[in-house]
Amino acid sequence: MNRVLRKRLLRDLQSNFMRYLALILLIVMGMYIVISVVGAAETVISGSTRRAEENCVEDGQFSVFLPLTKNQEKEITDNGILLEKMFSMDLEAEDGSILRLMKNRESMNLIDLDNGRLAKTSGEIVLEKRYCQEHDLTVSDNIKVADMDFEIVGIGSTPDYDMPIQNFSDMAVESSFFGIGFVTREWYEDIKNSDTTKAEEYCYAYRLDNSGMTDEDVKQIIKDIDNLTSFVKKGDNPRILGAAGDMQMNKEAGLFAGVIVMVLFTYVISVFVIHQIQQESSVIGALYALGAKKGDLLCHYVSLPTIITFIGGLIGAALGFSKLGIPVQMEETYNYFSVPELSAMYPAYLLVYSIVMPPLVSVIVNVLVINKRLSKTALSLIKNEQKAGNYRNWNLGKMGFVRRFQFRQMLREQRTGFTVIFGMIISLLVLMLGLNCYMLCENVQKDSTASTKFEYMYTLKYPPKEVPQDGEACYIETLSKTSMGYTLDISVIGIDDDNKYYDVDAVKGKSNIIIGTSMQQKYGLHVGDKLILTDNAGELDYAFTIKGITDYANGLAVFMDIESMRELFGQDEDYYNMVLSKRALDIKDGSLYSVTTKEDVKQSASVFTSLMMPMVVMMTVAAVIIFCMVLYLMMGVMVDRASFGISLIQVFGFRTGEIKKLYLNGNTWIVAAGAVIGIPLAKVIMNALYPWLVANVACGMNLRFPWYLYVGIFAGVMVVYFIINALLVRKLARITPAEVLKNRE
Repeated sequence: MNRVLRKRLLRDLQSNFMRYLALILLIVMGMYIVISVVGAAETVISGSTRRAEENCVEDGQFSVFLPLTKNQEKEITDNGILLEKMFSMDLEAEDGSILRLMKNRESMNLIDLDNGRLAKTSGEIVLEKRYCQEHDLTVSDNIKVADMDFEIVGIGSTPDYDMPIQNFSDMAVESSFFGIGFVTREWYEDIKNSDTTKAEEYCYAYRLDNSGMTDEDVKQIIKDIDNLTSFVKKGDNPRILGAAGDMQMNKEAGLFAGVIVMVLFTYVISVFVIHQIQQESSVIGALYALGAKKGDLLCHYVSLPTIITFIGGLIGAALGFSKLGIPVQMEETYNYFSVPELSAMYPAYLLVYSIVMPPLVSVIVNVLVINKRLSKTALSLIKNEQKAGNYRNWNLGKMGFVRRFQFRQMLREQRTGFTVIFGMIISLLVLMLGLNCYMLCENVQKDSTASTKFEYMYTLKYPPKEVPQDGEACYIETLSKTSMGYTLDISVIGIDDDNKYYDVDAVKGKSNIIIGTSMQQKYGLHVGDKLILTDNAGELDYAFTIKGITDYANGLAVFMDIESMRELFGQDEDYYNMVLSKRALDIKDGSLYSVTTKEDVKQSASVFTSLMMPMVVMMTVAAVIIFCMVLYLMMGVMVDRASFGISLIQVFGFRTGEIKKLYLNGNTWIVAAGAVIGIPLAKVIMNALYPWLVANVACGMNLRFPWYLYVGIFAGVMVVYFIINALLVRKLARITPAEVLKNRE
């Protein structure tokens, strides 16, 4: 018996070749995306972590207002802790970009060269790779920075600038605007003593190695340093292993999405198998009567779907592991993060996931849905008895014949209709992932630009006693908040009542703050909530009460009355360290940490859109393909299942257009209702998941869609439906009145 059944497998494949080919292509596409995305994530996570350790990545760093004394350094190193100065200066290049100049590293955060060598003499520089890519620079090129000429002798990356952002609070990497350079210690000192440099940043990196000390121990040792300005552990530093953190979310989301998509595809296959069982009901009944066992038939009907999913998974894995898979997906990482060239990894669990998971899911789903169909008696199957649906008892009132027929046809095909809606929701989730990404980027750019009312923002290390003319004095401190495993910097800004650059009515009181809309969106805060922010340098937690929300989206920020803020942080009554203005001010470079213009804010915000567009396009295309294939296959099954009825009414003279109206056009209501339900449902689900997907990004969560985008999605769904509906008319034309004669008793 099993030999006879095995021979039928090839005939089944031949008779439904196009249907199974479409399913194989869907599974191949799904597995290719999952394997390539997750494989790239695994490569970046493991590879960048390994290379960071090889290059002696720091365990943490701290910054001070003034350099440590020899005795203070000795107090730290006497405990077995390695310490190295990471002092830096931000210089302006000829094209207006900022280059952070540092000395060659000696013991930690070593430079990993892609090309060239380290700087050995004055005038030579090693540049960070992403900056070079954006500025089309190569080894032996020259670059002019702060009126000085540099020869590029090397290009590479360092583990402490894996995510090369200028400030911890920056929303995104903008390598066309900011980069890092390394020179000899001697030339660094010469440049520092020139008149064209801004204030020097005094940062120290440390490694614990075998000292037996912890980060908390280091904190305790340096807590008495009265000029400590920041303390950041490796795990809280967004620049270190930023690529690995970003890819971790890709990995988890990819594996989860792969299972969901496979459940959808295998359920689609199960609908085909159920249809096949119904068509062959009398044959199955005869086989039962001849002694065939239910288990044999169950294995037979599960075999072909299992083989199909195995082949699809195998091909998808092969493509995902090929040069068209993992290396292609890694390009996105190389185009954003500053990581060394990594060799692609091929984790064994991904091979198991792609080859074992699809057929395993297929077996489970198909056994669950087919088992009941094969549990009928031999006589019932021979007679091809069908369970009378309860739709016959529905009172449809005075509904016309066509509407009545369409409605009952929908009820008869409710399983297939459910699959269409399920497939639509899955494809809409994929689409919403891409659209949410696009709209977040667009909203960040628009909202950040609208929130920026100054033309120039100066952050000062040594503020002049008198506020520069035409400048607005503010006081800014950086605290942090940890959520979803990520610690992000929060700017606390102190302002006067009449500040013309921030539309904020600051509330007096050391615990009262007004939060920006980015903070409200990012952390789901409301007026009256308590907000705990942390000063990692001083090991202090500050509890604030939210007194209001202001329309401010340029980063994560909260606002205080400047006098209350000075009192809270123990500053003089006239202290300030930030100046805003409408024009360029005459402030000595040596007093400045940095200068930010409104154009810089626009440029930084716009990087999101250009960076994420490839992913948006990929998600949109994948969503359209999934929806088209599921809709075409399921509506095709509806036509096949109704072939007897269609053949019968052809005998009575119904034309193809009239048959289309009866059997196909009723699906319009299923698709339209599914879209009306599925679009907002997919939006709500993705909105709930999205904060987790971008937990490491210091920006708001404005995911609002304009109303016309919802209308556009609905219109797109209906256009696809009508195109597929038109294609299925050809399938109707192939059904002839002779079909009814094949099924007569």
